[in-house]
Amino acid sequence: MTMVPLPGLERLLEAIRKYELHVRTSPPAACAQRAGEPLLGRPFDPMLAAFYNRLGGLSFHLDLYIATSDGQMDELLLENEGVQPYWPEPFRTLLVFGGQEALAYRYATVPNMADAQGFQPVVEVDPYEDIYALPIASNVDRFFDAYTRYLEFIYETPELRDDPDARPTFPRGVPEIIAADRTLLGMLAEGRFDPLMFQPEIQTEETLEYLRGWVAKLRAASQKAG
Repeated sequence: MTMVPLPGLERLLEAIRKYELHVRTSPPAACAQRAGEPLLGRPFDPMLAAFYNRLGGLSFHLDLYIATSDGQMDELLLENEGVQPYWPEPFRTLLVFGGQEALAYRYATVPNMADAQGFQPVVEVDPYEDIYALPIASNVDRFFDAYTRYLEFIYETPELRDDPDARPTFPRGVPEIIAADRTLLGMLAEGRFDPLMFQPEIQTEETLEYLRGWVAKLRAASQKAG
């Protein structure tokens, strides 16, 4: 397998070392899923394949986790098999790769929005009440980069570093970090996420308004940054 560079992941691992964060990792699987190979009938993202070639999994205490691969991809399969039967279309087309511990939020790639290299954008799925998907990165490595920027913001701001209760949540509390991904903003401007985001048949107007507000926040943050 041709190795895909993951500068965002490298930055994340450096931030973990710099801030001495307690993170659990596991060794890479001997027979990890390969890029493009089908997983539950959908092509596996090349950047996720590269991640699993480097690490078997990653977990922050009560925060971000990337499902562990043990060579049989059992946990990754369980992540998807455990939620997708209960998700309506089009959310069943997603491939879950992680989430937030102790919560039902899931991070997933969007296989049917892969670019020419096969790289898939990332959404956060909120299955509480009205299910919806929040676009947060144009690809998996930009997701790692955004989470790194979030950690840097937290630990370089004394009042946030010293008071966990004052910290904004990722990704919802830091739209300016998400908006730094200009490719993601371009995809939103083109309406490419609309069929996945907006499902008026199963979503309330309150949820639809929240999603429109999220897009507006990203655009405003991007314009402010210039």
